Amino acid sequence: MDSREVDDTLSRMLQVGKRWKACWQDDRGRMMKTGAMICWLMILLPFVLLANEPDKKTDAEGLFRVRDDRPVLPVTVEQLKKLGIEVFESKRLKLFSDIDPVNAKTLPPLVDLAYVAWEEYFGKLPPARDESAFQINGFLIKDKSKFEEAGLLQANLLDEFHGRQVGYQFWMMDQATDYYRRHLLLHEATHAFMWAIPNLKVPNAYMEGMAEYFGTHQLVGGKLQVRLMPFNRSDFHGHDRLFLMRRDMKQRGSPELFDIIDWKPATFQALNESYAWAWGQSIFFEENPRTRKRFRKLATSLANPIAWRTFELDLKPDLPEIVTEWNLFAADAWEGFDFQKSAIEFHEGQMLTKPQRTEVHAGRGWQSSRVLVEKGLRYELVATGQVTLAEKPKPWISEADGITFRYHNGRPLGQLLATIRPAMKADGKLEPMLDVKPIGNRSVFEAPRSGTLYLRLNDHPGELADNRGSVTVEIREAK
Repeated sequence: MDSREVDDTLSRMLQVGKRWKACWQDDRGRMMKTGAMICWLMILLPFVLLANEPDKKTDAEGLFRVRDDRPVLPVTVEQLKKLGIEVFESKRLKLFSDIDPVNAKTLPPLVDLAYVAWEEYFGKLPPARDESAFQINGFLIKDKSKFEEAGLLQANLLDEFHGRQVGYQFWMMDQATDYYRRHLLLHEATHAFMWAIPNLKVPNAYMEGMAEYFGTHQLVGGKLQVRLMPFNRSDFHGHDRLFLMRRDMKQRGSPELFDIIDWKPATFQALNESYAWAWGQSIFFEENPRTRKRFRKLATSLANPIAWRTFELDLKPDLPEIVTEWNLFAADAWEGFDFQKSAIEFHEGQMLTKPQRTEVHAGRGWQSSRVLVEKGLRYELVATGQVTLAEKPKPWISEADGITFRYHNGRPLGQLLATIRPAMKADGKLEPMLDVKPIGNRSVFEAPRSGTLYLRLNDHPGELADNRGSVTVEIREAK
């Protein structure tokens, strides 16, 4: 509230007090039930009206995007040219740069294309109060001293940075590859677009994750494709988010899915891997069939201050399954990861009273056997049949022992694997489905815990789409 609203509220409260006093001091017999009810209505009505009165300040701000805060530049275009800085402008980006003009001039149109993608995903920005078009300033820097001399480098920027966005402006250092230069530019420009959304209040990890997600791109025939899962490292040179996730996973393990949400800006400044995990979380929420619709709904309601909290509450009914799939993705985060093929249909198992058979399909990730195994008991698994693991250069035919000329995670492609998912995961414990046992054509194992038995044929998570066929697995108690 401003001072006038406070004064108005105090005045209303004073009037209410006077009415209350009048009700109780009236000596003319109006303390009957009807009179008392009227007094109570007089007391409560102003508060009801006040509570339901719209917040005009918030509503007014919501009608317009955040004000353009770009300052008047202290130098002219001619003065910049003398310093070796040129200006390249499109509808959505005014770029100041000292890099090779051949490379620099291609970048502003890229932001124009990204703007279309942003509005398709997040919804259209509200208009500006002055009806101006959305445009941002970008400073792409090879030699910092030139920008410092021109007065274009803010003093509060750290001495060492890759990129930094503040309001409708961003600064970035030039990068060694064309791909990563574009990636970083799209990352910072995405920040600026999201910053312009009125009443925006989302976790820092969401802002960083979505900026990374829109930064992951390809140019195909002059068209910009964003929000991609890298399918190799050569076409996304410098991205390395999946590599950082895998490395961090080996060294420290994966962060809890919702712990990432609490990361502060200082975490991203101190730990480069934090950008990888924020991106991983965003692409997981976006591509996982269990969370996709709810995550998309969040993206179009960011002006709602409780949008993120609503999203978290929406996930609660499925949270155990979502967390399991997150942990499995984090542990096997390779280029081309196929979220659709890797999605798990969770089915709790039943106690084994007689031998049971189940089909394990080569083109899917973990699959429930619908068999409940008990800790300490021994089970025998026998697999029969053949599958095709690839079509080119020629069909790769495999039984459940796998093929030994190609490996993934240290095991032969096509090898039958098993894991056990307990009914409940103990707090603070590692994901139980990461404890994997090799089975092959035939194996006997003792169950290390009670739970549902899950099976799969070993393969790279980005190479499931061309797999064909299934093996039949018979599960029985070992003699």
